[in-house]
Order: sequence, then C-alpha cells, then structure tokens
Amino acid sequence: ELLTDQDIETLRHLVNEGMGANTLRALTSDLAYLQAWSLAATGASLPWPAPEALLLKFVAHHLWDPEKRISDLDHGMPQNVDRLLREQGFLKSIGPHAPDTVRRRLASWSTLTKWRGHQGVFSSPALKQAI
Repeated sequence: ELLTDQDIETLRHLVNEGMGANTLRALTSDLAYLQAWSLAATGASLPWPAPEALLLKFVAHHLWDPEKRISDLDHGMPQNVDRLLREQGFLKSIGPHAPDTVRRRLASWSTLTKWRGHQGVFSSPALKQAI
C-alpha cells in the first residue's frame, strides 16, 4: 500500500484548504513516486521528517552522470531499485531525471512534510549543492 491513511488525510487537508486540482494531482503523483522509491531503495516507507541522508540518497539516485555509469554500474540508482520502480510503472525513462523533476519532487516532499507539522532539511547546504 503506497498511500497510508495519514497520507490520505494530508491530501484531504490540502483539498479543504483550497489547493488547486492540478497542484493536488502533482502532489499525489509525487508522493506515490517518493513512497515507491523509498520502499525500493530502503525497504521502508518515507519517514516524516526525512533525514538529510535520505534526501541526498534521492538526489544521488536520480541525478547521475550517464558517462560514469558506463564504467561504474554502482553509480546512480542501483539496478534493483530501478527494476522495482519499472515493474511498478513508476519509472519509464532511461537515464537520470531532469533536474527540474528532482527539484519539483523535493519541493512536494517539503510541502507534505510541512503539512504534517514537521520541519525538514530541504534547504540544507549539502542538498542545495548536490542539486
């Protein structure tokens, strides 16, 4: 189950606060992807709030150098994580994500963290430098 009861309650709250339908759809899609990625990459659901190391892992798995991947198969998203996300229909393109996609998903993650009443580390220098 990708969306927990708490996830659904958070999304309901966003609807009740007047968030636009397109924004809500994007947040829901991003949350589903982030949850699937977390389960594939760590074996656990997204923690709230997420530690900086998990945010950096997300960036490392999604923004990588295709040239380096040729000589180092461990560079970027691990093959087992890639396979699981593809099998579930969450990952379709080949290669690293566009930086704007990664920024949007991190922004969604940050928004959902705040709506859950937590402070995240989404503006940490290490995370900003990694992107």
